[in-house]
Amino acid sequence: MSIDLNTSKGIVPNHIQESWKRCYSNGLDPTTINQDHILGEYELTEYYDKYEELLYYSSSILKDVHASIRGTEFLLLIATPEGYIIDTVGEPSFIRHADNVALRKGANWLEESKGTNAIGTAIVEKNSVLVHGSQHFWENNHFLTCAAAPILDSKGQLLGILNLSSYQQNYHPLTLGLVKRTAHSIEQALLLAHTQKQTKNFTKDLDFIYNHHPAPLITVNKEGTITRLNTAATRTIGYSEQAAIGKPISNILVEVNPLVPEQKFLLNNQVFTPHILTSDYRDQSYMLLRGETKQQNAALTNRYHFTDIISQDSKMNEMIAIAKKAAIIDINLLISGETGTGKELFAQSIHGASFRSNQPFIAINCSAIPESLLESELFGYEKGAFTGAKNQGQAGKFEAANGGTLFLDEIGDMPLTAQASLLRVLQERCITRIGGTTPRPIDVRIIAATHKDLQQEVEAGRFRADLYFRLNGFTLKLPPLRNRTDLLLLAEHILSQLPFKKENIELTEDAQTFITEYEWAGNFRQLQNVLQQAAFLANESRITKSLLLSLCPSPVKPIEKERTKSQKIMSLREHEIALIQQVLEQTNGNISRAAKQLDIGRNTLYRKMKEYGLML
Repeated sequence: MSIDLNTSKGIVPNHIQESWKRCYSNGLDPTTINQDHILGEYELTEYYDKYEELLYYSSSILKDVHASIRGTEFLLLIATPEGYIIDTVGEPSFIRHADNVALRKGANWLEESKGTNAIGTAIVEKNSVLVHGSQHFWENNHFLTCAAAPILDSKGQLLGILNLSSYQQNYHPLTLGLVKRTAHSIEQALLLAHTQKQTKNFTKDLDFIYNHHPAPLITVNKEGTITRLNTAATRTIGYSEQAAIGKPISNILVEVNPLVPEQKFLLNNQVFTPHILTSDYRDQSYMLLRGETKQQNAALTNRYHFTDIISQDSKMNEMIAIAKKAAIIDINLLISGETGTGKELFAQSIHGASFRSNQPFIAINCSAIPESLLESELFGYEKGAFTGAKNQGQAGKFEAANGGTLFLDEIGDMPLTAQASLLRVLQERCITRIGGTTPRPIDVRIIAATHKDLQQEVEAGRFRADLYFRLNGFTLKLPPLRNRTDLLLLAEHILSQLPFKKENIELTEDAQTFITEYEWAGNFRQLQNVLQQAAFLANESRITKSLLLSLCPSPVKPIEKERTKSQKIMSLREHEIALIQQVLEQTNGNISRAAKQLDIGRNTLYRKMKEYGLML
């Protein structure tokens, strides 16, 4: 047995050794494992139903974790005790690579199927585990680093597995701790849900769970006075705990009657449902108001508004002003800008300021969905349209967004066949499901976004000119982070919104200089990720240049803040070619290191190199 262990000083952990022994005793071969047990649509639905509670209470927590580490190459997932993956969230660039080894919904990752891996080994060990690189039994999985932790009920029974996977070179010593804390948060949310059914002594025993529950919770007495609320509730109602406690609930939820538990109340897109808790010996009854995000035809409504856009940059402020004007004119919009510049933030803000704001906002990433599935995702399908189709058929994104806004992210990566279908829908303003014959009228505003130059794509024959003009009612061009003049303002904002408490974080002078001079290839996402890590690791709450340097790829050639008139301004294509050439030289042609330094996936880098004739 040969295992390369970079995380334990050359010592192979016992759980890895024991797992490999089990794999060999089961007759597995590290080079020829080919047991992809993939659930069909019907079987997967059965697992969704079986683990509905686990999926429900883990969903918002996974979204919070995803938001805090967005921009990194990772996949966060939930697996059942039987080893089947039932929920995933992560970055499209890594998801596509993970799909090559069946690290996706419906796949089984027990040791019997995949050999030593974090999911399967955590199920056997019933403990948190890290499986890194060549510790994986199957050689095809050696590119992964994975951390998994069990999700247990109050009796210690296994409910599921939380797993975080990334490329081997992205290993971070804090990953396992993050996974364990997240799994614990899910356990606490489930425990609170169960305890609500057992009302005795609720207020005495669940202080910790109450405060850490992801949903807004407000407790009132029989007089309708607020006696308690958690952090999520303070964010929803806009009052601090000190300001709210002792106040009548009617000050916040005007129509609430604490004596009528069947009522539901809406506030800031949260539906509050009252639940009677208990009465004490003084005949003092209590009611819990629990908030849930309002659902609109299973649609995602917008979470961001123009007030969420932080800017003191003249170019960005100009784009915000134009976007506000465009929001109230019901035309299709095209938003262009590099990855991480805030294209979806603008799209959601435009939707929120439009007359469609009370209708669904649906987003779809055209580059993250396989070509064979994209049209069914957009337009839906009828019963029996293809193998694996749901018996009742499936509505597509256009139908889900009817009356509202459909955000087509990375529209430049849409295949030509799907472009033709999309053009027909925009012209006829109706859709026909795959396998169907009946047109369905739709009323949808399209906001498309791309990091590509669509005019160049049109000239190259990769994008339809007629579709480009249909989408381009008006174009918003978002500036990259390196060209903005308010980097320090953004940095201070990020530090003020840390997902963990950290008092008096200070950026030293040399750190401030580094932030303004560094070329942030990943734009806001990279800046956010680096500052969050730096704040966590900072000694004495001081973030220094050396700490930032340790968390950033080697700086590429600094961007000149001023260009003389004699200098030639490169096009986006020329700049991208020069940047890729420079990074390839710095990494001696190492594709993995170059892709990481550019903050893109390896497949994307290969594609760009081929497109620009830069193949090694």
